Amino acid sequence: MHDIFIKLIEQLNSCVFVLLAILILAFYIIYKIGSWKQTFSFHGKRIDKMENAFDKIISLETKVDLIYQYSNPNATVRASSPANLTKVGLEIAEKIKADDIFKKYATKLVNLVENKKPKNAYDIQQVAFDVCKKEFLNFLNENELKIIKDEAFSKGLLMEDITLVFGILLRNKILEDKNIPIAEVDKHAKKD
Repeated sequence: MHDIFIKLIEQLNSCVFVLLAILILAFYIIYKIGSWKQTFSFHGKRIDKMENAFDKIISLETKVDLIYQYSNPNATVRASSPANLTKVGLEIAEKIKADDIFKKYATKLVNLVENKKPKNAYDIQQVAFDVCKKEFLNFLNENELKIIKDEAFSKGLLMEDITLVFGILLRNKILEDKNIPIAEVDKHAKKD
């Protein structure tokens, strides 16, 4: 058998071996590309599922926030037509001088909302609340932060509850600047 193979090699020229090597290499490359494509396709499907899960988490977060608002006797904001400050929220706003603090940072906060490019009054409200929950406390000096923390502690609230007071102020300022009536918020509310 070995002798036959040697004779065969002697009969064929080296171009055939080069061609066979190229064919084997091409087959291997195509096989690898196919397996990569399959892997990427699999991961693409998983990413799509993760995006759907993320949307569901946001929906759940919104619903839990609403449950919290309605079950908390000291809630600062109520989801009504449109969301507004409760009696507790108004008392807190007055006690911490929320208007004065808000005016100090209003331009920065409005810019953060505008960077998100809200399309209507409802979007403005949601983005304003989100910006105040996530960004507002970073702007405050130590004294302002202490005042807000002390008030949250004395009322048994989360800091997030007090930042919603500023979210209402921010929403109202942006709507006023754009000459949009606050009643427009509910006309664009998303249905689940």
